[in-house]
Amino acid sequence: MKYSYKVIAVFFALSISFSACNTDELADLNIDPNALNEIDMSFLLAQVQLRNQPNKIAMDAIDPSLSGFVQLMAATEGSWVVGDKYLFAPLTQGEFFKYSYLIPVVDVNEIIAKTKEDPDQKAVYAMARIMRVVLMHRLTDVYGDIPYFEGGKGFISGDLLPKYDKQSDIYADMLKELEESATILSGSISMQKPEQDLIYGGDVVKWKKLANSLMLRLAVRLSNVDANMAQTWANKAITGGVLSSNADNALITHTSGPSDENRNPKYQVYQNDETAKLSKKLVDWLKSNDDPRMMVYSGGVGPLNGSRDMDPANQNGLPNGYDVVTIKEYEGTTEDVDLDNTYSRINPELVSQEAPGLILVYAEVELLMAEAAQRGWISSSAATHYNNGVKAAMTFYDAYPNLPVYVSEAEADDYLTAHPYVAAEGIEMISTQYWALNFTNLYEAFANWRRTEFPVLEPVIYSSSKTNGTLPRRLPYLPSEASSNGANYSEAVNRQGEDSYNTRVWWDKN
Repeated sequence: MKYSYKVIAVFFALSISFSACNTDELADLNIDPNALNEIDMSFLLAQVQLRNQPNKIAMDAIDPSLSGFVQLMAATEGSWVVGDKYLFAPLTQGEFFKYSYLIPVVDVNEIIAKTKEDPDQKAVYAMARIMRVVLMHRLTDVYGDIPYFEGGKGFISGDLLPKYDKQSDIYADMLKELEESATILSGSISMQKPEQDLIYGGDVVKWKKLANSLMLRLAVRLSNVDANMAQTWANKAITGGVLSSNADNALITHTSGPSDENRNPKYQVYQNDETAKLSKKLVDWLKSNDDPRMMVYSGGVGPLNGSRDMDPANQNGLPNGYDVVTIKEYEGTTEDVDLDNTYSRINPELVSQEAPGLILVYAEVELLMAEAAQRGWISSSAATHYNNGVKAAMTFYDAYPNLPVYVSEAEADDYLTAHPYVAAEGIEMISTQYWALNFTNLYEAFANWRRTEFPVLEPVIYSSSKTNGTLPRRLPYLPSEASSNGANYSEAVNRQGEDSYNTRVWWDKN
């Protein structure tokens, strides 16, 4: 069961002092956001959970870019062309960097500092440390080296110019944080105000599972740079206990209403710009495999508020890399192409105001264990984990309140019978399912694709692209960092590589 509580109005009043800030510099983000220093930390934890995807502005930086990079969405015009054609938009793409530190990172640091020495707040302390890993591993996966140890801590430490840390050091510390948090949650502790936990309602057993499952995710991410370390931490995570069913899924429940604070921040991103369509890569893969998720992902062909073709066989994906002129050539016409009546749009219920936000789901855990088994890290069956993962991936959409189509367990079983696991193709099969699973969790789709390069994607070739014919590997930093935190920014760039799409992060080695 997921939880939704009317606490957001209180959070908004308490957060005005920092949400109104419009500076671009991290130096200015390191200020205490809480006008009321005695704020209850369980309330602040709920805000961190709700704002783990900070706001619509941050989502404008992420979804239009990453969805095109991994060819899950495509566009001929609008803001989505940045990711579709690898255009450079550092001011926009840096917004996720800015608002992650400005909103949830500052708050989660506050929680950790205020609860560390309080024996009555052990559960909140451990949960906050886990949430900090959620936030920071997204940031480092997207950008590479980032301010981690000092990031967002200016009002605590007085250091207003945080240094950028090596991703290898960041990963080592995140794994340590998860292990220590899981140990705390193994004790006889409870959350004093469980109603303020918007993920698990204060269930410390499930929080421990989440800590270990995040540990497994991060461990597998290291497969190409340190296989021994990856195997060690993967085994530690699995032994400690990971998510074991869809009932354990870590989801943030959103609600509709007049306040943006309650809504899924993806809603405005997709509703404000309906030019993006499902990619040809995704639709062709779903159709060729007779995947029952076709109409879970697709909102049909036709205008959103008009008659739409909802026949799975008639869904049509937009190829990546075309504009309003070249798409006419692709379609073999001299007339403007009616995009709405030609290509499939995203199912609006997946990105509605009430759509849940994904932190980590059981299906992902099983697919990661399938890979661990395929690599010989664990002794269990890769095929069994794969089947569990695919089935869970297809059937967890009952968490979306208004979807018109759900996939039954019988349909998932039929799919697996028709598409059995083949060990010789194991990594590709697992990774492709991971890509499809994370259709609305694009941080993971982008990260795992870079690590395995499955499914095979053909780079877009477009006149204004900024990657020299290759697929992007990261996003650029917030541009003002070069001036406001210049010495630390320059050190990171000199160490990691130029601040461009083409530079690979530490674990991205193939």
